[in-house]
Amino acid sequence: MELTLGKKMKVVLVIDEASLLRLEVFAELHTLTQFEQDSKPWLPVVLAGQANLVKNLHYRTSMPLATRVVARSHLKGDDQETMAAYLKHHLSIAGVSRMLYDDTAITAIHQGSGGLYRKANHLARGALIAAAKTDSASVNAEHVRVAATELL
Repeated sequence: MELTLGKKMKVVLVIDEASLLRLEVFAELHTLTQFEQDSKPWLPVVLAGQANLVKNLHYRTSMPLATRVVARSHLKGDDQETMAAYLKHHLSIAGVSRMLYDDTAITAIHQGSGGLYRKANHLARGALIAAAKTDSASVNAEHVRVAATELL
């Protein structure tokens, strides 16, 4: 309140990986958002996390906080063409001028990651290692399959 009223600052609490929070924490977050009987939002909270965050907010102990949610957003994965450009861009950052992933590998990475970059990074890196182990000049779907079984 000192920052908000005294210094006229806007304060926001951002919690990344909120899907990993214990359920008891959601009740505490609800308490933090109740200043001044809802007359002013002293502490807006942004929760970011995986899909199970929404499920966690549906538990009985989390419902008071869930009722205060004013906006929700869900990131969707990118399409295969964008995924290919993403992989090519990361190769260029690493100093590689040619595309190391063939079309089958790009399809497998896209399907295996659902178009989500964090998962795609893991699959692409693992597939690159699998290709190197077999002395392949390019990465194919079989290398992605090997990477997926190693990662899971």
